[in-house]
Amino acid sequence: MDREAEFRRLYEAHRVAVHAYFVAHAAWGDRQLAADLMQEVFLRAWRHLDKVTGLPQDGQRGWLFTVARNLSVDSARHQRTADGAQRALEHEPSGGLASVAAPASTAVLAAERATVVAAAIAKLPEQQRVTLAMAAAGELNSTEIGVALGVPAGTVRYRLSLARRTLAEALGDYDDPQEEQ
Repeated sequence: MDREAEFRRLYEAHRVAVHAYFVAHAAWGDRQLAADLMQEVFLRAWRHLDKVTGLPQDGQRGWLFTVARNLSVDSARHQRTADGAQRALEHEPSGGLASVAAPASTAVLAAERATVVAAAIAKLPEQQRVTLAMAAAGELNSTEIGVALGVPAGTVRYRLSLARRTLAEALGDYDDPQEEQ
């Protein structure tokens, strides 16, 4: 067995789906964090290559996604800890961060819209969020997503439709707050 060739085959077969999984489960849109976590998954796969390549194709995918899930949970815990530390620092009398009001500009409005979208995505049910991430960040089609998640392509398209409608409504509420009154 050519170890490098086996690893390349494993990586090429699963990299897009693993990356999309991390984009969905890591801080939304944080492609760097998703790439770092994906790198860690495949580093662990390299370390256990004999074990992983000895599994059937579905078993390999299952092994990779189990590692991915564990890393995602660890990353979320780390982020919550860091956020808590940041909030504690902001409340410190001498070490707090000064808040400076930025002028309204296109960049600020774009950042606000991105925050609205991120919040709406975070509120999506996990199935919709994962499906959306695999389509948007992973650039997978409904058939590929269906295979990765073990659901029919029609179900994938339905989940995408629901997710996109929810995001459009969130942006509509943000862009035209008069409708809420």
